[in-house]
Amino acid sequence: MAAHATRLVILIAAFGCAWAQPPQPRDQASMYWDRVYSADKPIFSLKPTELLVSAVLGRPRGRALDIGMGQGRNALFLAEQGWDVTGFDLSQEGVRQAQAEAGKRNVRLNAVVSREEDFELRTAVWDLIVMTYVRRIRAGDAERFTRALKPGGIFVYENNNVGKPNELLRQFTAFRILRFEDVDVNSDWHPDTKQRVERLIAQKVTEPPANADKR
Repeated sequence: MAAHATRLVILIAAFGCAWAQPPQPRDQASMYWDRVYSADKPIFSLKPTELLVSAVLGRPRGRALDIGMGQGRNALFLAEQGWDVTGFDLSQEGVRQAQAEAGKRNVRLNAVVSREEDFELRTAVWDLIVMTYVRRIRAGDAERFTRALKPGGIFVYENNNVGKPNELLRQFTAFRILRFEDVDVNSDWHPDTKQRVERLIAQKVTEPPANADKR
């Protein structure tokens, strides 16, 4: 009887500890970006990236993906231009604001809370992939974007976190380079400060038919 009571006390104590466990903390990165996007004074431009505006000028509208969309400044611009836009970001606050702004502007926007590694790019889906001020390009990214883009689709990239000169270009040798810049300018992030910025517009090369004359 005493042994049974002891086991019961241990079981109750175990359940008590389980119930007392605090909820798992949210990812530190997502909480950081939530604070950035909820700040009274933004540290970034609220206008669409000029590189993107120039990249889509005169291009047929299609399906666009905005990687790390934040508050949706680029995604909303594309939606207003008639693109079918999906955007994702790890910040719940950023996505919430993007969705709210899409409602105000009466545009359709598929905005998703997701980490990049959890979002499936799929194959030959996108006419345009945008990634601005998210992170540096890593080994394997160009191949991933090649698979995800439709033939003739473009990848638009801008960032103030840069690597060695021309390192970005070397990653995209399989693409047709429509525009590349490595310049010191006032960027979209911390726009009051002149920074080194890399800009890239790269187009997926359309493979010729197997029986094409290669002469």
